[in-house]
Amino acid sequence: MIKTTNEISTEDGYSRYNFFEIHPDLEAIIHKDYQKYGTKDFDRDEYCEEMYKQNFYDKYDEVAYKEVYERYINNQNFKDKAKFIYSIIDFDKYKEFVALNETIENPAELIISYSILDNSGVKVNIYNISISDIAFVF
Repeated sequence: MIKTTNEISTEDGYSRYNFFEIHPDLEAIIHKDYQKYGTKDFDRDEYCEEMYKQNFYDKYDEVAYKEVYERYINNQNFKDKAKFIYSIIDFDKYKEFVALNETIENPAELIISYSILDNSGVKVNIYNISISDIAFVF
């Protein structure tokens, strides 16, 4: 696993950090600015909203897919997870990855784990994203 840490914030001696663990096979699809996620320098909010709109609101009719809207599209936890994926995955690189990898033997092994750490050693796991999760939102 590739492990990276980046400071999110510091206030009154208390620091928080992004902590990513990325399967090496997924490194090729990671956006160049993924470490900015959750920081004041993160600038992909509009992009994430647009991707969510394109991949869900524009694709599924709310009346015809009422249950899909209830379970997923209007579910805030699902929306947050999808937007996280849009934040860290480079869509063009993902399309190339898919073209080169028509079959994946062990998709459960291809994961990205995201946690928040603090300077006292507390680690809170926020997401464990698999290649299946990534494929679902694109």
